[in-house]
Amino acid sequence: MRYKCLACVVACGLICGNAQAEGARVGMEYESEKDLRTGIVNHALSVSPGWQFAENNLINRAELLLEHNQDDRADNSGVRASENKFFVRLQHSGKVTEHLGYSLRGGLGRHFGGQEGISFGYLEQGIKFEFAPRWVWVAAFRQINSVDGTNGERVRKFITGPSFDLDKSNEIEFRYYHGRGDKDLRAWALEYVHKY
Repeated sequence: MRYKCLACVVACGLICGNAQAEGARVGMEYESEKDLRTGIVNHALSVSPGWQFAENNLINRAELLLEHNQDDRADNSGVRASENKFFVRLQHSGKVTEHLGYSLRGGLGRHFGGQEGISFGYLEQGIKFEFAPRWVWVAAFRQINSVDGTNGERVRKFITGPSFDLDKSNEIEFRYYHGRGDKDLRAWALEYVHKY
């Protein structure tokens, strides 16, 4: 069942994207996330190859996120957690005014660690404000949950931070995350994006 959901997400991206595609892109991100209940810090590295479609498409972007992460120390049971994740993400974005835009994005993925793999998904709604040439500020809310209802996976995240266009092909993004729910966390992430 979970693979059928993933196949539907990929098919939707292929159907909604058309020949007016803009081109390939790839992101590389480092994230540091602190669990506020245990004090354990998790470090993650990810790469996200994708495709940017034309602005007037229903789906503007499709990405595959590949991540490896590991805790900085062992928990109370002596286990130093690490996991690998893959996630298929689709995005629709648009403009409300010349300087104010919005985005809706989400997808499905799976993470594998010391335990059996868990399928999960999220939906994120955000706004983008262009406050200076080449500078954008983002604020978003993300709802995360497991696909099969596995406990411990439901988290609501508030995300904010600036992006800076180095030029038309290169961008730097900084994000701050605050999450609540089954996990209580704070994180920051730095991402470099190259558009071909």
